[in-house]
Amino acid sequence: MLVKRRHSRLIPEGAVIFERDGKDYARWALPTGRAVTRPLNRKGNRVVEESPCWYVRLRHPATNKWREWRAYRDRQASQAMEIEIIRKIERGEVGLVGRASAHGKTSIDEHLRAFEEHLEDKGSTQDHVERTLARCRWLVKNMEAKVLGDITAEGIDSALAALRRGGASVATSNGYHRAVRTFCRWLVRTKRIAENPVADLTCLKVSEADRRRRRRPLDDEELTLLLAAARRSPEPFMGLSGPDRAMLYLVAANTGLRASELASLTPESFELDADQPIVRCRAGYTKNGEEAELPLRQDMVATLREWLASKPSCESVWPGKWAKERRGAEMIRIDMTAADLDCEDDRGRVADFHALRHTFISNLARAGVHPRNAQALARHSTIDLTMNVYTHVSMNDLGRDVESLPALDMAKGDTAAESWAAATEESVAETAQPVPATSVSAELSNLASNWDSLPDHIRNVIVSLARA
Repeated sequence: MLVKRRHSRLIPEGAVIFERDGKDYARWALPTGRAVTRPLNRKGNRVVEESPCWYVRLRHPATNKWREWRAYRDRQASQAMEIEIIRKIERGEVGLVGRASAHGKTSIDEHLRAFEEHLEDKGSTQDHVERTLARCRWLVKNMEAKVLGDITAEGIDSALAALRRGGASVATSNGYHRAVRTFCRWLVRTKRIAENPVADLTCLKVSEADRRRRRRPLDDEELTLLLAAARRSPEPFMGLSGPDRAMLYLVAANTGLRASELASLTPESFELDADQPIVRCRAGYTKNGEEAELPLRQDMVATLREWLASKPSCESVWPGKWAKERRGAEMIRIDMTAADLDCEDDRGRVADFHALRHTFISNLARAGVHPRNAQALARHSTIDLTMNVYTHVSMNDLGRDVESLPALDMAKGDTAAESWAAATEESVAETAQPVPATSVSAELSNLASNWDSLPDHIRNVIVSLARA
């Protein structure tokens, strides 16, 4: 007989529950805008999903055990497969060949479709499923693999090397490696292959220096010019108008949200009337799988409210496939070129879409935000990642820090040497004599009275010494 596999999952956030023909249903909108309706289980707390393809389920006459074969999405094709399996059982052919050997004759495309269903069944986000399958298919195509036996460690290694020669970073190469590794582990677990062909392949080490060199943050002037150029642009990019892109860049540079997270936002994601305005990103779209709440600058609220007023509710405010197809770098490069800005600096660092996240975190550090607060706003698992990878310090920043130090009067003598000598003698004399307690008390009192006028870094040093 032909059956479809069923599984349940949690009701998506924002879904509308309604009754039809005595049954409860849930309806919600996908990030693409397409409406989805699914029935609820008996308890009414989960939605029930059906597998997109049919399965042939038969009781084997020799073993008296039920067996199941994955068929096709088309019912007629699945029925034809069922008839063929029954004929093979009657001829005694089914069960004589090992599962791994039988699967080895099936095209890789069929296995990838089953793998896709597996990822969906275990609750992976649609973005993760599509990205994993796209990477596996690229590697398979590059190796010219047709069946499972064509997947080899040498072939995968060669394909990854070709990917890096084409300009991909080591981190991107490792992402492709992890995708095919997950696929091969699933093949072994489902007994489609006997051994994992990539078990001995390891990811390449990515040095922190290499990771930092890839991207550069935008300074305030560059960001201003970028926003202005985008607003003036008459040409849309993958469905996003110039003003939409300008708002996208503004929110990205002031929240640090990633491209996929921004693409998931709807008007309901913004709470602009709260005491502290926030933007909320649902757990299914964040990198760590947790809901994110990020504060919004007060000076952005009025602009955001006016812009969101024209956006349909429950639909993405930045729709299209620009995030899924990873076209953000191309998009921002077009607008930066229009603003007469260089995408790459003299150190070989590029300003792509993810550089806006680097801009946000670097600006936090530049503003003197405590590292722990910066880590929380960046939603990083470790503070080392925040400070060593995403925080970019320029020579100008260091120069301003040096200039903020208190000035020293070295012009008391006729020459620099005399000034230094006099200062040294004075210091030695002061050291040799005990300092009266009354003098210390007076100095502390003077320090307290002038506390607010001291630079932030000086106050931080004093507090650190006091705690020590």
